[in-house]
This record gives sequence, structure tokens and C-alpha cells, in this order.
Amino acid sequence: MGSMSLTDIRGIVTVADAEMVPPPLLFLHGSTLHGQAHVARVLVHALRLLEATGQEELTPQLWAAVYLHDVARRHDGVCRRHGRDAWIRLAGLPLVAERLERGGVALVDYPAIEYAVTVHSDGEPVRSDPNYPLAALLKDADALDRVRLGDLDPRRLRHPEARAMIGFAQRLYDRTDGGLAVGPDYFARLWPEAMALI
Repeated sequence: MGSMSLTDIRGIVTVADAEMVPPPLLFLHGSTLHGQAHVARVLVHALRLLEATGQEELTPQLWAAVYLHDVARRHDGVCRRHGRDAWIRLAGLPLVAERLERGGVALVDYPAIEYAVTVHSDGEPVRSDPNYPLAALLKDADALDRVRLGDLDPRRLRHPEARAMIGFAQRLYDRTDGGLAVGPDYFARLWPEAMALI
């Protein structure tokens, strides 16, 4: 486990809880499977993975990657291009870019975030790539929310710490699915629910 608490890691991203996940209207596809609630749960898993692996220096970049990863989906089926499309979309979303900057993301972080967001939907991150740590964290955080689909394969997770979080992922999904309405303060309502389950 890392030296920082989960609350400390959340505090690294210097935006309000209401700005931690995209608003429902930012998603191209109004989905209950890949929309705001999914992204919020993935963010909880991402923050927990940062704490468990001690990689808190990646917090702003991982937050940005989680934020962007599904905003360009056009359907809920298998789609290998929506990560790349999400990254391309960022260029036309100056308010999102400004939010990422306020949250601690610098332009120098963009290549790593682009790699993570792109590879999350298209293949497996390459271990020798310098951006592998960020991409592997995003892939595992996203995969933990596969409990909602009933097809999470623990053998495909890259971090042993992620395998230890499967039970929590199921509890978080069961506790919040359908019980919390999406909207501007969704993460602010989800975060205390998640903390109560840890």
C-alpha cells in the first residue's frame, strides 16, 4: 500500500467533486452501461488502485484518462475506436481541457493520457512503453466495473491489487446501480457511498 491515504489521493485532483466526472450531456451516447455512473465507479477504482500500488504521482493523469475514456462512444457494443475518438474530441472541448488543467494536468502529460485512453479500447498496453503504468491502471480500473456485465475475468487484470478489489467492485455496483440518479453532483453522492464500503 502507498504512503498516502485514499482521501489524500482524491485531494490531488484540485477540482470539486461535481467536476470529477463528465456531465451526462458530454457523452455522445446516452448510455447506462458506459455513461456517467460507469465513469464515476471507474474513477473510484482508479483512486483505490493508485493508493494500493503507491503510484499517486499518476493521479492527475489517471483522473483525466478516466474522465475521457468513454465520452466518444456511439453505442454499447464492442468498439475499438472510441478511445482514440475520445482523445480527438478533447481538441474541440476547451472547457474540458480547462477543467483538466485546473485538476493538475499539464500539457506534458498529454502523450501518456492519449496512450492510455486510446489503448483502453484497442488492444493491450505494451510493457516496454513508458506510458504503460498509466494505461495498465486505466485498463484495470475500467475492467473492475465489468462486474456490471457479469464477465470480469480476474486473470486479465494486470495488478494483483486489482484482483483483491473485485468484491468491492461488486458491492459498489450493487449499492449504487439505479439507486443514485446521474446528474451534476453524481460523484459527490457516489464518493461517500464508496468510502462506506471500504
